Amino acid sequence: MIRVFALIPSPVGVFPRYRGDKVDSAWVLLLLTALALFGASPAVARAAEWRSQQPVASGIGVPTTIGEIGDVEFYAPDRGMLITAGNEGVTPGLFAFDGSGWYRYSTVCGGHEGRIAYAGPNDFWTISDQQAGQETGGAAAAHISLCHFVNGAVIASYAQPLGVPGSYLPMTAAACAGPSDCWFAGERLPGSTNVGAFHLHWDGATVTPIPSLTESQAEIEDPGRSVSALAYQGGAFYESVAVRKGDDPLEEEAETEPSLLHQIFSGGGPLSFVPLYLEGGPLVAPDQYEGLHLSGDGEELWALAGAAETSSVTPIALRLGEAGFESVALQDPEAVFQPGDRVGGLAAEPGSGGAWVGFRRQNDFPGSEARLAFLGPEGEVGRSQLLPGPGGGIGPKGPAGPLACPAPGQCWLATEQGWLFHLGPDLPRNPDPALHALVTFRPPDASLPAVPPTSLPIDDSGVETDNSQETPEILEEPLPKRKPAILSGIKQRIVAGHVLEMSFLLRAKAQVQLVAKLKGKVVAKTPQYTMAKGKRSLRLPLDPRRWPTKLDLRVQALKGKAK
Repeated sequence: MIRVFALIPSPVGVFPRYRGDKVDSAWVLLLLTALALFGASPAVARAAEWRSQQPVASGIGVPTTIGEIGDVEFYAPDRGMLITAGNEGVTPGLFAFDGSGWYRYSTVCGGHEGRIAYAGPNDFWTISDQQAGQETGGAAAAHISLCHFVNGAVIASYAQPLGVPGSYLPMTAAACAGPSDCWFAGERLPGSTNVGAFHLHWDGATVTPIPSLTESQAEIEDPGRSVSALAYQGGAFYESVAVRKGDDPLEEEAETEPSLLHQIFSGGGPLSFVPLYLEGGPLVAPDQYEGLHLSGDGEELWALAGAAETSSVTPIALRLGEAGFESVALQDPEAVFQPGDRVGGLAAEPGSGGAWVGFRRQNDFPGSEARLAFLGPEGEVGRSQLLPGPGGGIGPKGPAGPLACPAPGQCWLATEQGWLFHLGPDLPRNPDPALHALVTFRPPDASLPAVPPTSLPIDDSGVETDNSQETPEILEEPLPKRKPAILSGIKQRIVAGHVLEMSFLLRAKAQVQLVAKLKGKVVAKTPQYTMAKGKRSLRLPLDPRRWPTKLDLRVQALKGKAK
């Protein structure tokens, strides 16, 4: 049996953040003071202090559900973000936390199963749904685009058209080492060009698919599996993958002991996704587990997986040690974790050596309570907690979802119904203006060519202009009727993968031509057609390698009046 253990690089150039290298002693002092006031030990405080802390609905002043929460991330205890898909009363987007409460931050860049990665205090990325504008069966394509937020604005949006060779695949994981090094990953590649998982890498200037979606890169070895989670720890990126039947494994992998984790090497040599193996491997078939959840606090990196769908295995835990990831024997005398349990969230709590785990039973339903337990440094499993608690004053809000712990005694849990629970005392308000912006604009991206306005201006060339200084006489007669625009009702969609179809209404006979341009150069155009008035359409095949950035719909009316 071949075993490979990754050497952990020294933490050179690690970007400081609360989920990273150190914890501000002020927050520790604040927690200890609160514990002293209540006369409670830290273990008791964990069980007693989880409470509901929900955004307040605009206009009605009461807490409200905000839809599916894909991720909750913090740069500091008083600086956090969550991303939501919204619901009937809440627009998809982001909510921010400033220490005193949650509030609306952005009405754009939200989406289903969205993710957040901090690169700096006011620099973060989101995995979001595709922008509106393409035919996707009545709903936005989920988690296949990126938004880059800097200083309270979306400075760039990254996406590709649907159904072309360079289309982005759904992404489920994101992590940053700093402003110029971020990774995003998700589904396995189809294998038509390269084998491996879909990755995007930000190097401070460009976002690049790795491996390429259109050019063969056999030198990049990556097992053909989907990525479940990404984490940056100790100067290195780690990713977990879901093992499933039909994967494309490496030759060195034994069928009963495939790699569940990779380390990404992207600097100082060839890029590679190095498989990491566990001594002894899992106790049962690896494809019976969901992908590992990852969470680190700068000192510890935990990995936890529950049962895959239809499986009945008991959750397993791993931890990054000096020789690589090692199995952690769970000490669970009360059988808190049971066969078939699935993990909804994982968050290492700084300073504790352990982590919080949100999980659900096989028979839990959307209206169930959230299950939560603390996993100690040696694998000891604490008592199961149900949220909301008996004195919470609210009903169940769904099973446990994402978790985050930005400081000792400061943790957050989101439920499947979009409800938030907080562990720890309230904090002073962070007044940073960039944290209190309301972002409503998302820049255009490459997912669909932009179409300039094509309506013709009103023809007023025959109207005489009186430049005299005399007061004009007011005539009691109706104003002349305005001519309607010759072109209206423009709609567009992508069909057959790479064919742009544009439909419109002509109000008069005209010559019509559609021209596509890339940086000012014509890359495709239709013949010039003579069309009668009525509903009409044009189709223009496009080259995915030269996808246009501008469309020019040229219309020249022929003799005859518009009616």
